[in-house]
Amino acid sequence: MKQHPIKDFLVSNETFTLRFDSSINAWQTTPELSPESLQKYYPDETYLSHVDKATGLKDSVYMWVKKLNIQTKLKWISKAKTRGKLLDFGAGNGAFVQAAADKGWNTVAFDFSETAKKILSKKGISQINETHQNDKYDAITLWHVFEHLPNPEQHLNRFYEALSPGGILVLALPNYSAWDAKHYGAFWAAYDVPRHLWHYNKTAVFGLAKKAGFNVLKTYNMFWDAFYIALLSEQYKNTTCPWFFAFFKGLYSNLKGWSTYNTSSLTFILQKPI
Repeated sequence: MKQHPIKDFLVSNETFTLRFDSSINAWQTTPELSPESLQKYYPDETYLSHVDKATGLKDSVYMWVKKLNIQTKLKWISKAKTRGKLLDFGAGNGAFVQAAADKGWNTVAFDFSETAKKILSKKGISQINETHQNDKYDAITLWHVFEHLPNPEQHLNRFYEALSPGGILVLALPNYSAWDAKHYGAFWAAYDVPRHLWHYNKTAVFGLAKKAGFNVLKTYNMFWDAFYIALLSEQYKNTTCPWFFAFFKGLYSNLKGWSTYNTSSLTFILQKPI
């Protein structure tokens, strides 16, 4: 069985093992921790998906890029669906939900984190506790969330049932087949163990989508992710001048993978047949 040791650079400095699941062409983080055990590996007060205000240069760049990304994401979605009921699953601080609502979507949010739930409540964003078969959303979005979920096949089936016919499921994911993943190896920040339970590439997502009954409408490269992941990876390696190397390596990774949709992170638009 293929396996690789990967260190948690963000919180614990503990080492976990990636094991390859050939049935879905994805890597699984082992041991698989319970949701309760995983909580101590999330720096809730500073986890960037929950942050509204930047406290340093890296956070400032992240927040600036996030705003640009949100508009790009809404454009991608609008090519498949323009209006309707949208669930942002793993909504974080609610920035995407608010932007989607401004575009006319009827929005609702879900997040596991108590910190995120409090932020969403303060902003007056409507929340749900779980998805149900009869919810019938027109769009369900998971922006770098699906890799945090156990039992990927079960979750895809649940999302499929919660969508209206013709509805779309949007998955943004790190891509372990990208150039930067191979270049950085165990230092690749997008492994983010043990918070990322599964690690996918296009082959894995296409296979899972087909098995769940989805059609793959479109795959998009996520330009900015390569630079941010490269920066974190250089910092994990204790590189001198990490910003300098991150810029050129992020750019090279994008150039290597752009034409084949094989960049550091990818967004998949999956559709439930009408």
